[in-house]
Amino acid sequence: MKVSQIMVEPVTIDKDHRLSYAMDLLEKKRVDRLIVTENDEVVGILTYADIADRLGVSKVVAVSIGRLHVSSAMSDTVISVSPDDDVTDVAQLMVERGMSGCPVIDEEKGLVGVITKRELLPLVMKFDGIKVKDLMTSEGLLVANPVERLIKARIDLLTSGFSGMPVTDGPRVLGLLTEKMIARAMAKFSVEVPDKHRANQIRQLRVVDAMMTQPPLINPDASIAEAAQLMLDKDVNTLPVVSEGNRLVGVLSTTDFARFVANKFKVPKKSK
Repeated sequence: MKVSQIMVEPVTIDKDHRLSYAMDLLEKKRVDRLIVTENDEVVGILTYADIADRLGVSKVVAVSIGRLHVSSAMSDTVISVSPDDDVTDVAQLMVERGMSGCPVIDEEKGLVGVITKRELLPLVMKFDGIKVKDLMTSEGLLVANPVERLIKARIDLLTSGFSGMPVTDGPRVLGLLTEKMIARAMAKFSVEVPDKHRANQIRQLRVVDAMMTQPPLINPDASIAEAAQLMLDKDVNTLPVVSEGNRLVGVLSTTDFARFVANKFKVPKKSK
């Protein structure tokens, strides 16, 4: 299958637009990335993770999101793919480079689409014989406590390379925290808290201030088709996998699905 068969229309933004406008555009268009342009040429990518990282930097905490520009937060390393590339190859590229998506550029150097891990989800819908436990991550799980500082949780996600993590109280799942939720919370904080108080009060932001309560959960014996549909329905990139009593036993993410697609739709062998 070619990239052109599943790619979606790109949403672009000029590098000189305000970061607050970019946040509004992400929400309005219901996308997780913007393609940044200058004179109609692609110069960067802007994601919720980029926004969260920018707003969490100590030197700019005191600056409102309304005064920052897209160019100050975007990733300027752009890895693109062709509409004729094979989807499995692109999935492998995403996994190897730690990317959640990339722009699609044609032979004339024109921007024709975007492909993300989200576009891979419908491809696994027919695999209802494969169980969540076959793909989920069950070791080295990253979790957060609802009362820990949001800045610490953001750093943990950045360091680990994960895009989301369960929020727990002991073994029990209470919520879900993703890069998007962190960006939203920090953007709201940036607007609502006066400049002179922002640097001190950002340390008071807690995971509970940003997390999704009552998140979608999945059982390890459910099919990956059911899990993919749940991710699409609830617009999340991470699902806590739980046993009886909401006890956390694993995490299933869009990255796990990307590995599955990259492996030619076969369950990857887990390293011992």
